Amino acid sequence: MASIPSSGVTLATLLADPALRLGRAAVDDADLDVVVAAAAVSELTEPGSWLEGGELVLTVGFLLPSDVEGLTAYARHLRAHGVVALGLGLGADLPHRRVPAELVTAARRAGLPLLGVPDGVPFVAVTRAVFAHRDAAERARLQWALRTQRALTAAAVVPGGPAAVLAVHAQATGRTAVVVDLLGRVLAAAPPDGADALAAGLAGTVAAVRAQGLLGAAVETGGGRRREVHPLGSHRIRALLLVDGPAAGPHSNQVTGDLVSLLSLDLERRAGLDAAVRRGRARLLASLERGVVDDAVAGRRLAAAGLSEQPLRAAVVAAPRPDELAADLAAVLPDALVRVVRDGPGTEPADPAGRVELAVPAPVDLDTVLTTLAAGRPAGIGIAVRPGALAVSLRQARSALPVARLTGRTAHAEDVASSRMLLALLDHDRLGGFADAVLGPFDADPRGAQLLRAVAAFVERNGHWEATAAALGVHRHTVRNRIAAAERLSGRRLSSAQDRHELWLALQARDLGRAGDDTPPAGGAGVDRF
Repeated sequence: MASIPSSGVTLATLLADPALRLGRAAVDDADLDVVVAAAAVSELTEPGSWLEGGELVLTVGFLLPSDVEGLTAYARHLRAHGVVALGLGLGADLPHRRVPAELVTAARRAGLPLLGVPDGVPFVAVTRAVFAHRDAAERARLQWALRTQRALTAAAVVPGGPAAVLAVHAQATGRTAVVVDLLGRVLAAAPPDGADALAAGLAGTVAAVRAQGLLGAAVETGGGRRREVHPLGSHRIRALLLVDGPAAGPHSNQVTGDLVSLLSLDLERRAGLDAAVRRGRARLLASLERGVVDDAVAGRRLAAAGLSEQPLRAAVVAAPRPDELAADLAAVLPDALVRVVRDGPGTEPADPAGRVELAVPAPVDLDTVLTTLAAGRPAGIGIAVRPGALAVSLRQARSALPVARLTGRTAHAEDVASSRMLLALLDHDRLGGFADAVLGPFDADPRGAQLLRAVAAFVERNGHWEATAAALGVHRHTVRNRIAAAERLSGRRLSSAQDRHELWLALQARDLGRAGDDTPPAGGAGVDRF
């Protein structure tokens, strides 16, 4: 790793300056890295109100007390106001020819580094040296930043992609940098060790920055580490940059902005190059949407688009800005077919801007992808099908979209295929009215609850007397008697498919109604569930 020049003047720098000949009256090795922001001369015993912090205070000690306690109070006053070191001027014509032992004791008590300024070295020489070293350090940092920026730029304009740029950054700064996509998956990292752990640890921060858009950014410090998250992209977020390094010392912020810019340019360039591929895949999705085709034909079309032949699953998502969502989905799903539909089968007034249709390999976790990129947006998902039957999955996804609008969550074709889901979409009052109309005779009879339990068990077991009796814990003759009584009471015959189906639907409707309403049922059927 290239050495990063210090951002300030340290005590070690001043002590090493041969022109100053400063003495280490009370300076420990741990004090050598203390950064000196400026040098100030003061003979006041309480100069704190005239200081800003970070100063090396210089004094000849005209007004300083001579006792240890008084000097300790003075040293602690300086420390409390941010003074990083004290320099005592020594000389034959000055109060002190050598540093008093009492002052050394006081400085050590206060934890304040103490220097001796020898005879013949004026304070102005120390002041000038501080600012000269500061200027030199700043020039060195600017030169280092310029060299690093040029190296990053050189890596960005040759083949290698983000990984090559990140490698140069790691070599120059010693910091870990990771690029993750919109789902938080690692795209490139340098050094690669620990990249997944860093991405996982910053997942919450990444989500927060992503929600803020390109103007968002975050810095976290803790455990001696400094972690940063920056969005990448020009008009919208394409990916995010994670940076991790020691919290202490220079953070090479001068090159972080260049790193963000270069990575953003690379991502935008790649997005532009991929635009033609995305348009081709959108046309392929439109062709497969027209109807079921032979798998060999579908396989050839997929191969021409650079995709492998495998089971596919379709999804349809309503979004206020479908073009942006389509771009995000295409970026995180490299094996997907994605298109924006503004007019066509299944479009509704609820989607004035259009919707996004896509097809992905069956193993892809579409729920997680849509929860991250299209949170709160209605979405329908079809079943997994062979490539030639993609039109079937797409048709299912379109049919599930209205269900998603009503339920407020992603709707799967498997769920929509359930009669309970169909009933759940009906108005609560109408659903209750249907159940009351069919089950009313049972509600009004003292034995209604018992008879309904028998009916429910009989229907659910496809009319098997022995299985129904076992489920109810009674003899099969008892079951026959209860079913006969239920038929007389309701006027419906359980040997009739239509009557049996209507009774079952009414039981399901009442069950759904009670799941969303804690009020007990009316009449004699005082049971919680059938």
